[in-house]
Amino acid sequence: MRLPCGSGNSIEPMKLLAWLTESFIEVFGITRPKPEQQRLANFVIGGFLLAVILVAFGAVGVMVYLLSAH
Repeated sequence: MRLPCGSGNSIEPMKLLAWLTESFIEVFGITRPKPEQQRLANFVIGGFLLAVILVAFGAVGVMVYLLSAH
């Protein structure tokens, strides 16, 4: 898979979100959304992935804080 790029080096947010969604669908083998549901699926799956990443970084931050406090 290639990372979708627009003109030059800029990456358009919606294309990146669509790429992440397609990657998620391929990795986990879930049913592809209908074309009219694609945008909503991009936001839902993208939001889920963002939430997981934020929780992971938050957990690491709390662990570092707790370990440095002792």
